[in-house]
Amino acid sequence: MPFSNLETASAESLAPVLHAALHRLGQLGREGAVALARLVADDDADFDEAAEWIADVASGGLRE
Repeated sequence: MPFSNLETASAESLAPVLHAALHRLGQLGREGAVALARLVADDDADFDEAAEWIADVASGGLRE
C-alpha cells in the first residue's frame, strides 16, 4: 500500500500493514521502539487510543 493511501485506508486494508510493521519493530527491539517514540507527541490522543487497542489485542482481550 502506498504511504499516500494511509489517510483513506480501510481497517481491513490497513491492519495487515500495521501487523507487519509492528512485527518488524518487535524484531528490532529497543531500536524500533526508540524510532517510534521519536515520532509520537506527548499529546497525541489518536496514538494513545491506538496503543490501548493494540494492548488489548496483545493481551488476547479483543476478538470479534
